[in-house]
Amino acid sequence: MATRLVLLTKYSLAILLSLLAFTLPAGSRAGAIPSVAIVVFDHGLTNHISYTQRWHFVPGNKTSVFTQTSSYVYAYFTAALANANVTWLWIGPDGQVYRNETQQLECDVSPCTFLYYFPLWSISSAIRFGNWKMILQAGGQNLYTEYFSVISVMTQNDYWQFEIKQSVPPRIHGDLMVTIHPRNETWSSYLVYLPYAANVTAYEVPSKRTLDLVVSNKTGRVVVNFGVPRKDGYTFVLSFDLAWGLSDLSGGVFVFTWQESGWGTFSDGYTSVPGAFNITLPSGATFLDITGVNALGINPNVVGNSTPVVGFRATLLAGQQLGWRVLYRGSPYSTSLFNGQPSTNPGEELNVILGRSISPLPLTLGSLGLWTAVMCVFLLTASELLAPAYASTGVLINRRRLRIAVVILLAVFIAVTVYEISLLHSLLTQVGH
Repeated sequence: MATRLVLLTKYSLAILLSLLAFTLPAGSRAGAIPSVAIVVFDHGLTNHISYTQRWHFVPGNKTSVFTQTSSYVYAYFTAALANANVTWLWIGPDGQVYRNETQQLECDVSPCTFLYYFPLWSISSAIRFGNWKMILQAGGQNLYTEYFSVISVMTQNDYWQFEIKQSVPPRIHGDLMVTIHPRNETWSSYLVYLPYAANVTAYEVPSKRTLDLVVSNKTGRVVVNFGVPRKDGYTFVLSFDLAWGLSDLSGGVFVFTWQESGWGTFSDGYTSVPGAFNITLPSGATFLDITGVNALGINPNVVGNSTPVVGFRATLLAGQQLGWRVLYRGSPYSTSLFNGQPSTNPGEELNVILGRSISPLPLTLGSLGLWTAVMCVFLLTASELLAPAYASTGVLINRRRLRIAVVILLAVFIAVTVYEISLLHSLLTQVGH
């Protein structure tokens, strides 16, 4: 009787296992069942963890929203297992896998809590704003998926104004209006690098109170001292002259170039900086085009006829560079002679004007006078040496035509000289005013 019960039990177990095998999906019978049993009780993401005296970690509050200033994204789960290999997959908004790492886990007394941290401070991942996901796998199967988002943090808003007072020689004035947005903090100072700026001053808005500055002419480092800690919304203005940025291409076409970067300009590559730009062109200039670097989609708004103003918006993304070039057509000569702007260095402006080439001649305005004077001397000397009075030459020449050429060159020389004198007088008059 006992033997029959044993045989009956064996047959029953065999039939039960066969039924279980046929009820499992085909993919599961093919080997997709994890090699180890893992029962997950809890899981989540957090941006903060703490440790006990025995170095057991305690996760902070669960969250699904992080910023590019967050140091890490901590992922944890609590599960019952003996030992297992799990794989952490971190996938960005563009579908790219930014981290793929496998860990061997052991748990002596179940359940156990396990931790993994993703370094969000790395610039390559922090500037990928949008929806992310983390997938935990074991034995080729997904245990669970966590979804989270990375958002941008703005610590300041910038409003740049550039006024190109004249093209030759370049005279550009700039103003940077900054509104600060500290994250639950206060700022007592502000740091910016302006290596091509001179005559830098600062004042707060709207009181116009002058702020103290520490400026390094060698590195362009500018530190603005607020006096007392300032909160969100505090606004001030940096005023400066630019010593670089304007170039003359050819034919009266000029290009104004501006570049900035998170680390190089604001010493902060972790945050994005939204900016607005207004560029006032010289009087009588014509706006041609604008191009950008990491500033795709610039939509300039040009207003004004006699004095065009180009306005647009562009955001300096975290860890990147921002640049643009404004092309315009203007007078190839000093614009201070035509727009009423006072001249500060008449000698420099006179040299620049006289150094302009005269198309299509390979001469400048300044060398034209010298060339005509030398040619007059040569022709007059030749007309005397080749005259019939010098019979030894044996050359017959019509001195009348030669002397007509001399008179023409002499007239050009006198005209150029008169123009140079009147130009210098005009510049000196501006300085006197």
